Amino acid sequence: MGNYAFKWTQTGGIAQVRLENGQDIAHLAELDRKHWLVISMPVGSVRCDRRMLELMDTDGDGRIRTCEVLSAIEFLKEQNVDFDELFKPSEEDRRQLDEVLSRMADLTKAELSTADHEALAAWEERGKSDEVAFLGEATAAAEAALAAVESIIDGFFEPPDDMPLVSDEPDPKLPLYGRINPKHLEAIEAFAEKCVVPVLGRTSELDRRGWNQIKAAFGPYRAWRSSKPVANARIMGELAVQERVLRYKLGLLELLENYVNMRRLYAGEEAIFQTGILRIDAKELKLCFHVDSEAAHSALAGRSNCRVLYLKLTRPGEGAARTIAAVVTAGSTEGLYVGRNGVFYDRDGKDWEAVVVKVVENPVSLREAFFAPWKKLGECIASTARKFLGEKQSATQKNLENGAKSAEAGEAAMASSVAAIGIGIAMAGAALASVMAAVTAMSALELAVSVMAVVLVVSLPSVALTYLKLRRRDLGAILNAGGWAVNRPMRFSVKRAREFTRCAGQRRVKILLAALIIVVALAVGVYICMKIYASGQAAGAQPPAASAEESKPAA
Repeated sequence: MGNYAFKWTQTGGIAQVRLENGQDIAHLAELDRKHWLVISMPVGSVRCDRRMLELMDTDGDGRIRTCEVLSAIEFLKEQNVDFDELFKPSEEDRRQLDEVLSRMADLTKAELSTADHEALAAWEERGKSDEVAFLGEATAAAEAALAAVESIIDGFFEPPDDMPLVSDEPDPKLPLYGRINPKHLEAIEAFAEKCVVPVLGRTSELDRRGWNQIKAAFGPYRAWRSSKPVANARIMGELAVQERVLRYKLGLLELLENYVNMRRLYAGEEAIFQTGILRIDAKELKLCFHVDSEAAHSALAGRSNCRVLYLKLTRPGEGAARTIAAVVTAGSTEGLYVGRNGVFYDRDGKDWEAVVVKVVENPVSLREAFFAPWKKLGECIASTARKFLGEKQSATQKNLENGAKSAEAGEAAMASSVAAIGIGIAMAGAALASVMAAVTAMSALELAVSVMAVVLVVSLPSVALTYLKLRRRDLGAILNAGGWAVNRPMRFSVKRAREFTRCAGQRRVKILLAALIIVVALAVGVYICMKIYASGQAAGAQPPAASAEESKPAA
């Protein structure tokens, strides 16, 4: 690595490199790979110049890796581009790009020259040779069947990274009929009939050597196909270079600020992976991600320690439904449940009907953590009361239906229920009296301190655990679930959380004030009840006044 002095900023809980001028970009090859925030990203799920990403994806695997980003920078160096121009894309660059694309379109429609006709005829003649078209007219269809399954079969035969040089494990064999994932069954069967049978003969399974033999057999055909002459090749080549330069000048900086660092996200601008805004339950959720598989994504999203909603999007005239994941980072979560409806606005301005289909549970705020134990206590008391009364009512109803003595049994059961309720009320009253007697001797200050202590004992553990979990929230895990290779954690502060999820009418000061009012009101209420109870006890304990005759001394 070189000695270039990069500048750094503390963002998202980590030190991120700053890209402020052309020299910072020109020296990115010298930046330690451990400091790159992303080291690989998918092409299909981002909002970026798709053609630029296709030009960067030199191996055509649908992913942009660090080496391909550096290759794009090296290409601009070879074209003597001033990297400072990346920070100020101009309308002139956009106009030139439109002009280049127009010229390329015109050339594809232009009449072929004599030289072009001769080159195309020679190319077509080579395609008829036995080496290239070794399956005759069926070669093209067979190659298409091979291409349809090539990536998944390559993955099947890919040795694990920890495999030793010498292994006792048997070489894997791929069954071609049956025992195949139904998702790929038809494609595998077509590959077996069109490729395996002509090359290897009829067989029920495929080993690694046979797989490599099949790919090698189609090598000449693929090489021939990729060598098809292009009309006006020289001019088209020049225009292709111009297109690449202009697209990089217009879009490369945006990619770098979502790849090398996450400046756009943390600066409040739209990141390339954000798909739009979800409005639901008086909230505006900005962290919305495209999801291919809800089940696969949610299995990993729980590691983010974030509350994630999965929503199905529908819109008339848009074909099949889409799925997104929306991260809730602030506000209450009571109104966010499966089946809740909202509206999603994509980055093209289209509105979609959205319905929650799954929720990954995680804490969102300290306020909810503070009140959570009290809500559970209230729900427990209400549930116990409902259960008790329900059992008594069921017993009464059962007795009422028991034949000739139902009336007498019903009266007895009703009396028993009333007696049981009375006993419960008496026990509760006795317990309350005991509590009141215990706090009667306390001063107002002691009482207030006691109430505060009870509140803290109940709520503090919940708040502490939630605080620790909120500090570990990591958006990088959400992106990793979507196919990104995020190299470092992507934390966010409470302030940033309120920017990612904007709630109607909720402010931090109001929340703290409400909690303080509740605690003070509770303390005052208990204090007043204590005083009333103490006054009653004093009045009941005072002896009656003696009469005048009784007060005279005895003779």
